[in-house]
Parts: sequence; C-alpha cells; structure tokens
Amino acid sequence: MVHLFGSFPLLHRDLVRTDRTNPSPQCDLANGWMTYGSNCYKFKSDTRKSWTSARHDCVADGADLVSITSAGENQFVTSPTGISMWMGGHDSMTEGGWEWTDGSPFRFIHWNAGNPDDYYGEDCLSMLINSGYWNDDNCEYKRGYICKRRGEK
Repeated sequence: MVHLFGSFPLLHRDLVRTDRTNPSPQCDLANGWMTYGSNCYKFKSDTRKSWTSARHDCVADGADLVSITSAGENQFVTSPTGISMWMGGHDSMTEGGWEWTDGSPFRFIHWNAGNPDDYYGEDCLSMLINSGYWNDDNCEYKRGYICKRRGEK
C-alpha cells in the first residue's frame, strides 16, 4: 500500500484540519468561479461557442455545463448573465426526453411559454436573457455558457 502523505505528515495534518474547519466549498474565486450551495460556477459570457464546444470547455475546466435543480439555483445563475447562456440540458437522445449532461435528475423546470417546441430540431437548452426562463435552442448557435462543478472541501 502506498501512503500518499507518508513523507509529509505535516501536509496531511494541515489538509485534514482544513477539511474539518472549512465546510464551505473552495471555488477558486481568483479564477472567476463563484459559490452557490456546495457547487462552483463559472460564467463565460464573453466567450461565444456552440453547445458542444461550450461543454468541451467546461469539461476541460473540471466541470460540466450547468444543471439546475432548484428555483434558488435558477435565480442564482440568472442574475449575473445579461445574455442568453448555454446550460447542460439536452434531448438529443430522445426527442422530449430532456436530461442533464452531469446526470442530475431533470426535475426542476422553468420553460419559457410555448417551450420546449423543437422548432427546426432544437435539442439544446439555453437560458433566456435576464428572465431565467429556459428555451430549447439550436445547438450550433454561438452563446455564452455556464460551467458547474462540485466544490472542493
């Protein structure tokens, strides 16, 4: 068995102490991450990408496109954007079978009136400007996006 901290007992002790005394997530605020609940979020409003490219960028950053599981979380991601943003929802596997890329249950919904409408085969989820309502959207459109990951303890 390899003891990762065997050569560094002080480092191990400090890491354990930090875990016990800091219950809020570590979100690397200096690099643009924000905290809500136990998760970290990064708003990429200055970068416009297709849904697939946006997801690849989030994954490369150790995250995924945002999944929304509550009204409070939806409000949190609505307020700082000011533009339509990609989220992690899609129905590309089964039309009308919406799911989150991170595997979260697709229970909380906040569709804009008349949506989802699959207008010309829209399979990706975006949040509308300032309203927080959701729209099924053309996956090739270039939009800002929101990344989400679990906070580190």
